[in-house]
Amino acid sequence: MPNERSGPLEDVRVLEFAQVMAVPVCGLLLADLGADVIKVEPPGGDSFRLHQPTGVRGEGRGYAIFNRGKRSLCLDLAHPEAREVVDALVRTADVVLVSLKRSDLTRFGLDYARLHTLRPELVYLENTPYGPRGPFADDGGYDVVIQGMSGIGAITAADQGGAPRLVRPAYADMGTGFLSALGILVALRERDRSGEGQRVETSLLSTALALAGNVLHRFENFDPARWEPFERELARLRERGADFAEQQQFFSRSLQPGGAGNVYFRHYRTRDGFLSVGCLSPGLNARLRKATGLEDPRQGEDFDAATPEGFDALQAFVRHAEDLFRTKTTQEWIELLRARGVPCGPFHFPTEVFGDPQVRANDYLVEIEHPELGRYETFASPVRLDSAPAQAPRRSPQLGEHTDRVLAEAGLSPERIGELRSTRAVGPRQARQYAPTTEERD
Repeated sequence: MPNERSGPLEDVRVLEFAQVMAVPVCGLLLADLGADVIKVEPPGGDSFRLHQPTGVRGEGRGYAIFNRGKRSLCLDLAHPEAREVVDALVRTADVVLVSLKRSDLTRFGLDYARLHTLRPELVYLENTPYGPRGPFADDGGYDVVIQGMSGIGAITAADQGGAPRLVRPAYADMGTGFLSALGILVALRERDRSGEGQRVETSLLSTALALAGNVLHRFENFDPARWEPFERELARLRERGADFAEQQQFFSRSLQPGGAGNVYFRHYRTRDGFLSVGCLSPGLNARLRKATGLEDPRQGEDFDAATPEGFDALQAFVRHAEDLFRTKTTQEWIELLRARGVPCGPFHFPTEVFGDPQVRANDYLVEIEHPELGRYETFASPVRLDSAPAQAPRRSPQLGEHTDRVLAEAGLSPERIGELRSTRAVGPRQARQYAPTTEERD
């Protein structure tokens, strides 16, 4: 409850009108920093309650992970009496987080223009999948679609039966949650100076473009001469039915020729597992060569990676490196490389992370007790402040658990709350059963 919270945001009240992942991750980060985050759920609950089923109705693992530290209020936004509840809640709030279709924002009275008039000091986050304008502006959005549209999937995806494989975790969703929290904090800082709230806009598409970083660029003086022949040949490959692996290799050979000889920044198979190596500077590259005895053909004076011979030499160089790393165990390589200052580490599957001594030494995992799910571990808050030592996070709320108390805090009388419950404007209804085909939405 508000008086039980501590942290730099303990006097900030947040209303979260969003489901699944991107904006709920934003709410989680704010809750970890002490904010009172009230998750306004539909009567059947956030659809993520159905994701990763546990056998407990309405208590999916995905929901529990992304909604810790929040309170749950159930409200049927389509109900004629819901507008009264929305207005009462907004009058007590500092921040509103929304991730709904624009048409629904107006229909439910959650559009920025109306809420700003109601409470001018309100900080309002509006997240959309593709941005507020353009041909996709009103479409529902999913991380998988954003991976493809942003171009980043062509870099990160592996081949699966001739098509790009879906990349997990959902980096556009998670990244949007982090950037949304940053935007909220900036807007709160501005409000401290001006007294006025404002709208903050984020989107999955803009996040993915930002995450692409230096892979996504177009330098007018350098790139067009290479891009035009690349795009012509890419169209030809697609016309004859080339699979994803062939197209991806063509991209690497044409526009990232140095990537064909990547032995310095990648994962390797070892004798008993896998190893990750990260060398991005010439000095670190030299350390890796000295530690392993590898000889890079690019060190030759006349080497040209753009020629067929150069490309073949780089491919052979990579195969030699891969064969070499299979000769020792992961731990043997880690000890040898770290002794020579080469950045490296073990390649874990998710279950192995819980036993990693580096993760444990920094308390990067937290243990949570849930009345239905029992005890579980998940990631700790990634943001730490000297002035606010990390608190043990509270569990995720059960569906509608805090409805009456939050409404009372918003000024509604017990009698009025009872009336709203009787009309089914507020309060939970039975959560739907999990269905494997349920899609993840924002």
